[in-house]
Amino acid sequence: MADFQSRKPRLDAPYAVGVDLGGQNVRAAVMRRGDREPKTVSLPSDAKEGADRVRARVVEVVQKAMGSAGVTLDQVAGVGVAVAGHIDPVTGVIHWSPNFGHMEGSTFKMFLEEPFTEPVGAALGVPVYAANDANAAVLGEWKHIGKANVTDIVMFTLGTGIGGGVVSGGRLLTGSTGGAVEIGHHVIVAGGRKCGCGTLGCLEAYCGTDAILERALRMMERNLESSLWHRIEEDKTNFKPIIISEEAIKGDATAQAVWEETGYYLGIGMGNAVNLFNPQYVILGGQIRNATGLLAAAERSMRRHLVYSIGRTCSVIPAELGDHAGVVGGAELVWEAVDAARS
Repeated sequence: MADFQSRKPRLDAPYAVGVDLGGQNVRAAVMRRGDREPKTVSLPSDAKEGADRVRARVVEVVQKAMGSAGVTLDQVAGVGVAVAGHIDPVTGVIHWSPNFGHMEGSTFKMFLEEPFTEPVGAALGVPVYAANDANAAVLGEWKHIGKANVTDIVMFTLGTGIGGGVVSGGRLLTGSTGGAVEIGHHVIVAGGRKCGCGTLGCLEAYCGTDAILERALRMMERNLESSLWHRIEEDKTNFKPIIISEEAIKGDATAQAVWEETGYYLGIGMGNAVNLFNPQYVILGGQIRNATGLLAAAERSMRRHLVYSIGRTCSVIPAELGDHAGVVGGAELVWEAVDAARS
């Protein structure tokens, strides 16, 4: 079987296929270089039905995207996949992903050391490239900025967990096995809250969705007159960050305090990243970044936790690609491979 991960892309082909493989759905779009508004197609990723099924779904969604776009295989330079998990961009093996796996009786067995790009590439007949979804997203956002003098950025993606990526000196940082920049799992409070990864004090343990909701409940217990409390007291099952944001917009002091404290901890992580990577931009992505007051609170905290001479040239900006970041970043993996093959 051919090693499609090491194969060169089709250098004269005008299209790349970007794919975003998530725990619920897998989305794909056929894109020309520079496209930023992909027309995506989607299928369920069947993430809990085993590796063969997940790989088959990726093949299906790529074929569906090509059919929808009226593009043939010889017009595609390659396929780039943003994967939710730790995937090695060189070997194309998913070392670990908690979102994908299969059931053995009542036990869920997550992906461990699962070949990915080689079998998918063999099934499609094109080279396949892959990266962690947050790394692909930062690549997409960097290309979206599109300025030759912007070579250094850090991105935080805010959601159920905290992801991130770094472009440094004009290169995406992936580390020796593709696991670099797990920014949500660097420690901001020594001996602090337990994170889902097992470590104490991770950024994600303070700024992920569960941490935000727990913070809100704790603050509401001290202020039962809060409009936020009245909003959820009869039904806490549908309590989501958007509710906190809506009440903050209305002026509820408790809701505003939730975002102020969340921003404080997020800013510590952002300040650490600025001190480490000296970026021109810190980009905040994910739906939670839109919470009223969060971005401002995070930047205030960031400024208090960095070296002034490093941080003075750094701006904080929102991500612009939204839900398309993974698909766009996947396509950019292909164009990066094209450029490398030509150099």
